[in-house]
Order: sequence, then structure tokens, then C-alpha cells
Amino acid sequence: MINLKENGEKGLFTSKTYEWTTPKWLFDELSKDFDFDCDVCANDYNSLCKYYFTEENTCLDKTWHKTNFMNPPYGYGIGKFIKKAYDETKNNGFCTVAVLPARTDTKWFHNYIYGKADIIFVKGRLKFGGGKDNFDAPFPSMLVFWGFDKSVNSLMKRINSRDINPRGNIIDKKKEN
Repeated sequence: MINLKENGEKGLFTSKTYEWTTPKWLFDELSKDFDFDCDVCANDYNSLCKYYFTEENTCLDKTWHKTNFMNPPYGYGIGKFIKKAYDETKNNGFCTVAVLPARTDTKWFHNYIYGKADIIFVKGRLKFGGGKDNFDAPFPSMLVFWGFDKSVNSLMKRINSRDINPRGNIIDKKKEN
């Protein structure tokens, strides 16, 4: 995700760690529609489901659960996780929701997402946690849904009806009025 350069400025596309947690409000919103069995990219501190895979107990060589949540490491290896999610749907009929950078110019986007999954492009920039501080993503994000029969239209309206301020926090319009 992002890191601090030696002079204390935010970096744009690099990170000393890839263990950034999913914004709680986003997972809570997704959980209203999906009963997740497994967090396929987690650790002992940031897992969001009862069952989860870690870096040591990797999801890449295991069979997944029926309904999965995925916020993969956003480095060069992200394509392996996206391909695995696609394969689990295609080969086993399993469902996965993924929080991903909206990189529509990549091979993984065209090979495993575009025309093969439902997509919600998130309005604004997400604020990820898990480091010493929380940081705004330096890129737009998307939610990708493989294997679900239900429409994601109502979820898209709920997610994108929220305004995200420059600090990455949700603005509650009802409280402001």
C-alpha cells in the first residue's frame, strides 16, 4: 500500500508491509449480504472470519470454503490470489468477494475479472488500517464478486451512497444536517 519515506512524506505506491486491514465499515456492509465462511488472506490479528488462511497456511494451495472474503496483498503477487479466486468459482462453485485496487489495465483484471465477475467501483478512496497509522489508499478501489447469483445493485447503492472524506472516514450526512 503506502509507506513513509525517510523524510516523513507519504509514498505513493510502495509499502514496507502488505498487512493492511479492511475498513471495518466496508466489511460490515458486505456482511449484511454475504455470510462469509473464510477470510482467505489474513493473519492471526486481522482475520475477519472464524476460518482464515495466513501467509504460512496459504490459501493458494488449499481448497477454499463456500463463501470467502479476500483482501489480498497488493504487491506484484496479487494476480495469483485473483486467479485462485476465479478458479475456486469456476472449478468448485465457491463464491468470493474481494477488495482490490481498481487496476483495469492489468492482465489479471482482463483474464479473471472483466466479464467473469460482478464489479463495484468504490466512490472515493478507502482508508486501510493495520500499520502504525491508517493511510488513505493512493488508488481507487473496487469490489469483485465471483460466483454469486444475487444482484449486487442494492449493495452498490449502499456502498457508494456513503461519502468518504479526504481522511478516508465515512461522512454521516444525517448527523451533518
